Amino acid sequence: MNTENLKYWLCTTEFPPIHGGGISTYCYHTANMLKEKGHEVSVFIYEHGIDGIQKEVNKNGIQIIKFDPDQSAIKETLGFEALLSWEFARVIENCIQTDGRPDVIEFQDYLGIGYYTLQKKQLGYDVFKDLKILLTLHAPVFLYYEYNQVPLYQFPEYWICEMEKSCIRQADLVISPSKYLLDQLKDRMVMEDLEPIQLFNPYLNEWSDGQIQVPEKGDICFFGKLTPQKGAIELLAYFKQLWDEGFDQPLNIIGGGKHFFYPFNEDLQDHLKKKYKAYIDKNLIRFEGNLAPDALKTRLQKARVIIVPSIVDNLPYAVLEAMSLGKMVLASENGGHTEILKNGENGFIFSHQIKGDFETKLKTILNLGDADYLRICENASKSVQLNSNYETIYLAKKKLIDQLLNGSGKQHFEFNQPISKQDYQKDMAFEKGLLSIVVPYFNMGDYIEETLESLQKIEYPNKAILVIDDGSNKEQKTKIKFLQSKYDFQLISKENEGLALTRNFGAEQAKGEYIAFLDSDDTVTSDYYSKAIQCLQNHPEVGFVGCWAQYFEGSKGTWPTFNPEPPYLLTHNMINSSAIVVRKKDFLNFGLNDAKMIYGMEDYDSIISMVKNGVRGVVLPEFLWNYRIRKDSMQQSFTVNKQLMLYREISKKHKEFYNQYGCEIANILNHNGSGIFYQNPTLSNNKLKLKLERLFGQKTITLIKKNRMIREVAKKIYRKFN
Repeated sequence: MNTENLKYWLCTTEFPPIHGGGISTYCYHTANMLKEKGHEVSVFIYEHGIDGIQKEVNKNGIQIIKFDPDQSAIKETLGFEALLSWEFARVIENCIQTDGRPDVIEFQDYLGIGYYTLQKKQLGYDVFKDLKILLTLHAPVFLYYEYNQVPLYQFPEYWICEMEKSCIRQADLVISPSKYLLDQLKDRMVMEDLEPIQLFNPYLNEWSDGQIQVPEKGDICFFGKLTPQKGAIELLAYFKQLWDEGFDQPLNIIGGGKHFFYPFNEDLQDHLKKKYKAYIDKNLIRFEGNLAPDALKTRLQKARVIIVPSIVDNLPYAVLEAMSLGKMVLASENGGHTEILKNGENGFIFSHQIKGDFETKLKTILNLGDADYLRICENASKSVQLNSNYETIYLAKKKLIDQLLNGSGKQHFEFNQPISKQDYQKDMAFEKGLLSIVVPYFNMGDYIEETLESLQKIEYPNKAILVIDDGSNKEQKTKIKFLQSKYDFQLISKENEGLALTRNFGAEQAKGEYIAFLDSDDTVTSDYYSKAIQCLQNHPEVGFVGCWAQYFEGSKGTWPTFNPEPPYLLTHNMINSSAIVVRKKDFLNFGLNDAKMIYGMEDYDSIISMVKNGVRGVVLPEFLWNYRIRKDSMQQSFTVNKQLMLYREISKKHKEFYNQYGCEIANILNHNGSGIFYQNPTLSNNKLKLKLERLFGQKTITLIKKNRMIREVAKKIYRKFN
């Protein structure tokens, strides 16, 4: 394949001039680098207030494609971050249909924005299945939330973390700017079977002409976001000790910003201002805030030493920018910057683990003579030029892209939690390609015709419909027998045993390779089964397929479902388990419904049984199943006490499986409450927060965060409920 003139799509949440920060800087340089090499570059980014899909070309010839997720047709279905991912997939599909297919799509890891694009690619959707998708690691929140002391098992934060992990596992190629970050991720997700590539971020120094001067002494700066992850708390503790011992030079905090500090329910900046008020009053701490690029460049030029004290980091652009300017950088050992920053050669590195090491290194820098200071600063600038220049990074990245485009990509479906498939205990005959649709029937004559009508319209041609009459009364038997003259189905009658055993009986009677279950008052869209079976045929490692649910009659709500994976699966059902399409051999070996589940949830129990035995399931992210909400349904009499009993039975039955994920399950429940009371992990379980999000939308919430007075009111409300 000719890769000299690529159509390259870069999907991101940050791009200048609207956004600053490390991801924005990376995207700016990557887009410019590829454009300079003659490639056709488009940047996809969301912006509130955009109507439809807006396309424009910036001064560098890069196409910017904008959209507003708040305008989404399904904005009531998903929380903002999941909705954002969904909208990226929708806009990409639209642009493929209008502009043609790109050669490469690159996503960031942050917030899992590639989740639904990658899901649709792996599920075999026509527009997506042949895409080549690269993912670059920047700021995985499942790592950074931990260090920023965010309640990361709380919804939707927990699900954002799961989306990120899924993107990393599903991408055709994963690039990390640092080996340090990869080492950190290995302890927090399954990566043993992945082969991520380390490649420095590109950076072109547009801020200086290479002339380096020795600044006046006394200008010591922290440069970065004021968050725990960036080491702000530790840094001020070090300086407090220095000041208490007689050190008289102030600390200037450049950047900072309003970042919420969850343990104290206030912004970290406000927390630190209260804690260190005495030192602020002495003018030893100066908060300079966020600066525009030109003002930031001028300000950094004056600094004697720039401190980046991260407790965990990838490859912060703060280090690259400072070093390229020829500034003296003092950084912690906890980040990928140590792969370019060499202690005493082009900057200094200290350890948070060694008592007094920061103070020692800072004093060493402050005591340097001008000649040594200039030598180190010149080495710093040269190091960035050598390691991150466009030509070097482009050649390395182009080689990876060539391999990506000439390779086959991911051939099997990736799950966040790989589980070994157990051996089948019994073999069985089936007719290859045949779909047996099992419809349990018990006194549902008022509804089943609508169900049968929907089944007559399904696109999948090789099908057989089995209606299993579970001992209905005489009148209801008459109704179902009458319908045989109108619809093509096989009626099998038996004595009343309940829904669980009726499903099992139907599965045993079924002759098809695939079984679909459908309750006798529900309906499906015409394309559900054809899409599900296509997925099963493309992925031998997948055992069952579900979809999203659209409620009707008694409710207009929706239920977005998800690939069922532990640990969340063990707190709440993740899939439309009463309407799945499943391989017959997988269901009969591992998924039989348990009649002991006398009040329901037998289908949920079935899903857990299959998953723990390595039968994996996936979800088509579309409304393909219509779930009737009846006033007299079993679901409406489903009391909390019944559910508690069933959850107890399930956990006892699958005790060993629950034990494997005990820590995570405990945290999910502690953060969100009982699984009885939630079913959508993309939404906040805080009812007040959810109501505000639904009432005002993400745009208004973003404006609230930026408005100082309104933000203070919002924080007071938050503290009241947390």
